[in-house]
Formats: sequence, C-alpha cells, structure tokens
Amino acid sequence: MKIYIRYFGDTEKTKIFKIKLIPFIKGSLRFFNNYTNISIQNKLIIADIYELGEENIKYGLFIFTELFWDRIKNDRSVKKAIYLDEIWRLIGVTSNKYVASFIYKIFKTIRKYGGSAVAITQDISDLFSLENGTYGKSILNNSSIKNFFALEEENIKILAEYSNLSEKEKIEIKTLKRGENLMFAGDEHILVKIESSDYENKIII
Repeated sequence: MKIYIRYFGDTEKTKIFKIKLIPFIKGSLRFFNNYTNISIQNKLIIADIYELGEENIKYGLFIFTELFWDRIKNDRSVKKAIYLDEIWRLIGVTSNKYVASFIYKIFKTIRKYGGSAVAITQDISDLFSLENGTYGKSILNNSSIKNFFALEEENIKILAEYSNLSEKEKIEIKTLKRGENLMFAGDEHILVKIESSDYENKIII
C-alpha cells in the first residue's frame, strides 16, 4: 500500500483527516506507507499479521480484508471464500462504525460475487461490544450457517440475547466437548461432532 494525499484546501474535515494520517506517513505506523510485494494470484492466500503487534493488528487486518475483497469482486464466476479470524477487532468496541460497516457489507453482499465469508472469534461478547451489538447481530443474521463451540455462562447469556437459543441448548452448549458444536443451519439446530480423517491425522501429527 502507498498513501497519497490530494490537497483540497483546509476545511475542518480535511484538517482532522490530515492529522489522523500523520502516524501512517511519518509516524510509528509509516511502515504501512510503502509499495506491497505481496502476490494475490495464488488460490490460497494467508495474511499472517501477528507480528504487527497488538496495537497495529487491526490496521493490518482491515488493509488485507480490503485487498482480498477487491480480488473477490473481480470475477463472479469463480467460487471463493474469505476467513476472518479474530473478527472482533473489526466490529468490536476497539474498532469504529466505518470499519464495522465495511465488514458487514462483505457478509451482506459476498454471495452476489460467488463467495462465502466466515467470521471466527473466541469471545462472543466482543462481537456485540460496538453500537449496542448492531454489527455483530447483522453478521449473525446474514450467516446461513453458525457454529457455536463450548461457551462459558456469561457468553451463553449474551448469545441468547441475539439468537433463539432454547433452555435445553443453553445447557448443551455449556457442556460441549472438544470437537463438538451446536450448528444453526437455517431454522435447524443440530449437535455436531467433528472427527478428523486418517489423512488429516497424518498431517496434524
């Protein structure tokens, strides 16, 4: 990515925007202000941004998401999927409504481009920490399949506020073992156990 600024004169909005860009141009985040050497022509692309550090991960996550989103929209006839791990960084309280709206747009429209979007997080509460849970709820509502693994009591209460969990399912989701999950597929709620194949076991080992 290379950052360019076109001058439109000093207004209150441009002054604020200019100040916000300073860290990315000549401050601690200036490493973002460079040409990319990343090829996005491969069939499988993984953006490992862990080494950016806690404060910068959200910026890297957003930049790569936008980069992949442009690629997804190129050809509607090609099937593709984008996996967003730690999605709370983009739609949670540490993010903002503009970034969260962009992520929601992906989940709302990706099917039109022949794609699928997968959101992954370990803490349910983080999904609903921005704008009273507006974006987390919107993503849930636009997901045809939802998988919930074992959750703590507090997270179960929060999930129940945004989904139609029965009392029985609240108990089941608390006692799920490793590899087990409660799957929502449309109106169906199914208990699922995931087991790796012999081939997958060999890869893991």
